[in-house]
Amino acid sequence: MYKAIWRFTGLLVLAAVTTLFLAACGGADTTSTGTSQPEGEKADKDKVYHLKMNSQNPPSPDGAPTPAEIATSGFADMVKEKTNGRIEIEVYYSNQLAGQSESLDALARGTIDLHVGTPAAWADKIPEGNWSSLPYAWKGEEQLNHLMRETEFGPLYEEALLEYGVKPLHYYHTSSSGYLSNSPITKPADMKGLVVNAVGTLKGEFYKSMGAGTASIPFADYYEGLLRGTVDAVSFPYYAMESMNLGEVIKYVTVPGEVDPAIGIIAISQKTWDNLPSDLQDIMMEVALEIEQQTIPASKEYSQDGLDFAKEIGLEIVEMSQEDYNEFREIAKETYWKGFAETNDRTKKMMEILEASKE
Repeated sequence: MYKAIWRFTGLLVLAAVTTLFLAACGGADTTSTGTSQPEGEKADKDKVYHLKMNSQNPPSPDGAPTPAEIATSGFADMVKEKTNGRIEIEVYYSNQLAGQSESLDALARGTIDLHVGTPAAWADKIPEGNWSSLPYAWKGEEQLNHLMRETEFGPLYEEALLEYGVKPLHYYHTSSSGYLSNSPITKPADMKGLVVNAVGTLKGEFYKSMGAGTASIPFADYYEGLLRGTVDAVSFPYYAMESMNLGEVIKYVTVPGEVDPAIGIIAISQKTWDNLPSDLQDIMMEVALEIEQQTIPASKEYSQDGLDFAKEIGLEIVEMSQEDYNEFREIAKETYWKGFAETNDRTKKMMEILEASKE
């Protein structure tokens, strides 16, 4: 009898010790990944979530408030402030944590927590992302913001991301993106014989239809690509002539831009998102939308700053006529726009919304 009581007492002690050990381990966890959703208000208010953000962009010179920098470090700083330090985001520039094409799967797996990129860079796996490189599809930040936030265009793209395990937080308007080249480009015929960098899975057909060859190199390698002649032209935001020193390796700048403005995205791993308490999720989304609006005036300013900088360093700014602009646009509609609409039912609907919004 005494032996039975002793065994029962021993089991109770072992169970109590095990419970205390597991509780201690859980309380020390300050990592960002996990599979269970904390219970909102019941979540540990002292827990700090350390998140890693991978960015396709290099840091801006001297921390200049470029649209990308506002959307990246500006977002991280405001999130830390608004959450009273409960979320800390460390930014890794120039794809230090994951390459431009690998970043999507890294997000989906939760290997990285957040990524700063462009939707078109993931178009091989999420073809809906090709929308971000549609040539001559909108003019101005307000028109693009209306398309993304006040029509079903944006939600349709976000559905595709969520299916992959990635949650979009906010977009950033990143200034007009025009041809930066080593020969003047003002009309489609000027593309013949050039090698142009093509982002996404549809841009190549647009360029090839005008007689250009295509290459595919990461944004961070544009300087070396233009310097070595791997590419003759890129379509990229004008402010990159200063922030990425591209003005040193080109001779001509074409206006207006092919994508006006270009747009980037900040997305978070769904696994990371699910591990955050609901109150922190709410704060992060509020900050994301506030930062998104801040990039609209910044985008306009940096488009002009980029062109002013080009003049200062002696680059030639070449302007296409309205007739030539219309010709570029018609070629885009026959190639890129058409190919995008035919990709799947979702992209077909997105193009229908785009056409209706322009009317």
